[in-house]
Amino acid sequence: MHITAMLRTLNLYRASKSIRHAQSLSRSDMLALQERRWRSVARRAFATSPFYRRQLAGLDLDRCALSDIPVLTKAALVENWDEIVPDPRLRWAALEQHLKNPHNWGKLMHGRWMVSMTSGTSGAALAIPNDITSVDWNHAAHAIRTAPTTKNAATPRLPLFKKRPVAASFICSSAPSVSASLLKTRPWIGSLFCDYRPISVTAPWQEIIDQLHEMKPTVLIGYASLIGRLAQAKLDGTLRLELPAESGAISTGGDGLTPGIRSLCRQAWGIEPMNGYGCGESLGIARQWSGMDHMVVFEDLAVFEAVDPNEQEAPPETLSDHALVTPLFNTALPLLRYRIDDRVRLGPPPAGWPFKVIHQLSGRSAMTYTFHAPEKLIFVGTKFLSVMEHQPLVAAYQFCQTGPSSIEGRFVIQPGVDPADIQSRLEASIRQCLIEGGCGKVSAKAVLVHHLDRDPRSGKVEQNIPFKE
Repeated sequence: MHITAMLRTLNLYRASKSIRHAQSLSRSDMLALQERRWRSVARRAFATSPFYRRQLAGLDLDRCALSDIPVLTKAALVENWDEIVPDPRLRWAALEQHLKNPHNWGKLMHGRWMVSMTSGTSGAALAIPNDITSVDWNHAAHAIRTAPTTKNAATPRLPLFKKRPVAASFICSSAPSVSASLLKTRPWIGSLFCDYRPISVTAPWQEIIDQLHEMKPTVLIGYASLIGRLAQAKLDGTLRLELPAESGAISTGGDGLTPGIRSLCRQAWGIEPMNGYGCGESLGIARQWSGMDHMVVFEDLAVFEAVDPNEQEAPPETLSDHALVTPLFNTALPLLRYRIDDRVRLGPPPAGWPFKVIHQLSGRSAMTYTFHAPEKLIFVGTKFLSVMEHQPLVAAYQFCQTGPSSIEGRFVIQPGVDPADIQSRLEASIRQCLIEGGCGKVSAKAVLVHHLDRDPRSGKVEQNIPFKE
């Protein structure tokens, strides 16, 4: 066996053992473990980064509270990049040069770093290096944390006397995306448990259908918006794909898993899709596990804070202004209290688990619209998303600014729903959102469509598209 494969197998063994141990801890013991880990990240950052030596000056890193550490914004990360990364081979110019060559996409840089590009939905896209050890911890967590109880949440068994499950993994192959990088750098041992086969999300629709017919997967992994459209195709007979009730699975991430998409998956295959949440800067933040209604935060792998506009902890069960994340295993890019513009509502740990749950996730608050009606008006797109979370008859949606003072909501509705009735109600909801946001002069229109166009670069369906003046 190649030496790198042996080391990664050892990484997975250690990660799996630690992950199983962490999920069996009490809440207080898990928080103590988390604290030891973030303090270790902070001490390492202080020792290796000129930027963090300035940021953390005067703090006792053995006794300070996490909230004493200043928040790191994306703008500050970009401006100080070369003083933050501990290895000179990871400086900004080196990463740009590495990703200029498509041949490098999905390959380990210098044999030790997975480098991928964020989608840029909340600002400029970033090239993010992840230490291969942190990548392996992420793979281990997603393999283990699938069951509803700690007792049977264990490493999957080898399919010794039956065929390996085939997983259709939808990836963005037109860019060095996180999805493609994770698939292409997956540890070899993972292939013993499951046969992962990539399908490009930017491929023509009929080509995607044809590949699925040929592949006959039992597991689907991809953007929720794409999975929803596949479920529609199954219901209308365009897609002839059966997923076994017992061994079949659907795993989504990257965009919103709406109540409507959940309903379509149940109708099409009788399977409840499992939602996931992460970003390029912190690969695995939370995941929905079998038998649970909400995503559970991987608090042993990252510190995840829901905060108000003043960076103070948001009150329990209230929607935060934004969130802060501190990955605990990526030594390639130390991030302490890094701001991400997702709005979340956290809940207490479910019985038997030490981790909090996410009751609500409301997209990117950075998606703002600038209207001129004729005065300049600013509207935050998450107001639309919070309303749409309570629309189970809508499978997918998109809000698109069509002019200086106009916006259009595009909706894919569930089969059998009266189009005229729901169209008028959706249009009224858009108008009410605009009025409550101080934009009552902006005109609104609701349009029913069969499907929503995917972004040509990322392959996902963007839910907010501000007007580009």
